[in-house]
Amino acid sequence: MSFFTEPKNAGLAMMIVGILNIIVGIISIILGAIGYEGYSTVPAIITGIGSIIGGILFFGYGSKVRKGEVSQKIDILAGFVKITGIVTIVNGIFNAAANIAGGVDIGTALVSAIISIIIGLIILFIASKINDGKQTTGDKIIWIILLIVFVIEIILAILLIISIVGILYGICNLIIYVFMLLLLLDPEVKSEMNM
Repeated sequence: MSFFTEPKNAGLAMMIVGILNIIVGIISIILGAIGYEGYSTVPAIITGIGSIIGGILFFGYGSKVRKGEVSQKIDILAGFVKITGIVTIVNGIFNAAANIAGGVDIGTALVSAIISIIIGLIILFIASKINDGKQTTGDKIIWIILLIVFVIEIILAILLIISIVGILYGICNLIIYVFMLLLLLDPEVKSEMNM
């Protein structure tokens, strides 16, 4: 279990996920640029750019965790949730722009973007409450929500591994979310979150 409690391993897994997203983004841009079958030029390029930005953000945070620049358990947890919120917003905006460019109804695309932005902002709000130094009832609720989300993500990661197609992504996500779950269950983190 010590493998899953080592920040360097979780940081490396985040970096790999970031690299995978960057590669997917580059491939999407190339396929869009050459007009490959099934890929509309502008939407594929826009989606690719969004994927690259998200990948860079994830890679950057993973690098900080791996190097120990973010070392406090509660700060690692809060930072991960924060990056997830930012990436959710970025993906929502770029996916909406790609949909509009692809001819999807503007209203539908904007609603989708607004939903993603709202979800991202809620995630950012949760991140800001994790390590604000206060122990409130809200912290308990956030702790329970994160526990549920991390368990679901672990199950999804296992399913990705089983599917073989997403095996590397699944393994990395499994490492990340088991690490985050164990962080959440750590007595120090639980204390800081009023559990």
